[in-house]
Amino acid sequence: MIDGVIKYSIEHKTKNTPEFPNYDEIEALRGRLFALGLIGEKDGIGFGNLSLRAEKEKTFFITATQTGSQSTLLNQHYTYINDYDFSSFKLFSQGLHKPSSEALSHAMIYEIDPKINAVIHIHSKPLWNYMKDEDAFCTRAEYGTVEMVEEIATLYKNKNPFKNNIFVMRGHEDGIISFGRDIQEAERVLYKLIQSYLKLINSSY
Repeated sequence: MIDGVIKYSIEHKTKNTPEFPNYDEIEALRGRLFALGLIGEKDGIGFGNLSLRAEKEKTFFITATQTGSQSTLLNQHYTYINDYDFSSFKLFSQGLHKPSSEALSHAMIYEIDPKINAVIHIHSKPLWNYMKDEDAFCTRAEYGTVEMVEEIATLYKNKNPFKNNIFVMRGHEDGIISFGRDIQEAERVLYKLIQSYLKLINSSY
């Protein structure tokens, strides 16, 4: 299933997204992922999203919904999440556009460890199949659901997240999430996966 349908309850204020200091850094990363086809649009629905933790507790910036088709995003194409509540499955946000449908999944990842500061969600059929074949760390719930959020929490219970900071979303076709203490770490673990996949492909020739 492709990203793009918001399933959570949301209290959204349509006003300018606050400027954030790491905008240039996350936008540069998004440009690289877009060039690789890991963020984009399929059948008119955008896929892939990025987020960065903000300074206050339970706050972060995330790419807005349905921005996958755009090669570059302005600050206003990101949405500020200023609170969330898992018990009511509700988000509070601010921006000219509503946040990605995966926003609460990102929120739960930030809840796992306060040192997590960046989350990447990409789509790739070859990488998705490769991770499934390798029996990689995974979730099985449908994207954007209460079950997905709860499964992420359970997946990392009593585990060091930085030794398992990439997982395949078996219940979300083509979906893969990586995260890290900063953008560089989240990106590095994703490229490590790509490198492993390419080694496998090259060895078959």
